[in-house]
Amino acid sequence: MAIVSTKGVYGLTAMLILAKEKEKDLLQIKEIAAKGEIPQNYLEQILVTLKKGGLVESIRGANGGYRLIKDVNKITVFEVLSTLECCLANTDSKTKTDLLQPFWEDIQTKIEKIFMLTIKELEEFLDKKSNNLVYYI
Repeated sequence: MAIVSTKGVYGLTAMLILAKEKEKDLLQIKEIAAKGEIPQNYLEQILVTLKKGGLVESIRGANGGYRLIKDVNKITVFEVLSTLECCLANTDSKTKTDLLQPFWEDIQTKIEKIFMLTIKELEEFLDKKSNNLVYYI
């Protein structure tokens, strides 16, 4: 069954921050960590994995930081999560019988479809949802 761990949630959060702040050429880890409320040491590990996955790049130095490599319209939530999660949408049967295999395959296909949302579409969805919030004092 697909379960998104804290690593996946933090990684997706970091990718959204990088997408929202794309007018800034580079974002330092401490900026991303603060905006996303992500522990900085853990974020460092996540960004290394995202870099190895070809989703972000890093520039060293005093003015260095991280940025997205691809356009936000080309990066999917599935790509981010599958880079970070070892078993996303993995529904391998734990038994010797394959009686339920068509069911597990259908679930896996549906999970992949849900996560095929691009980072841009996710950003727009979240903006739309936050604009609908009404606060009363």
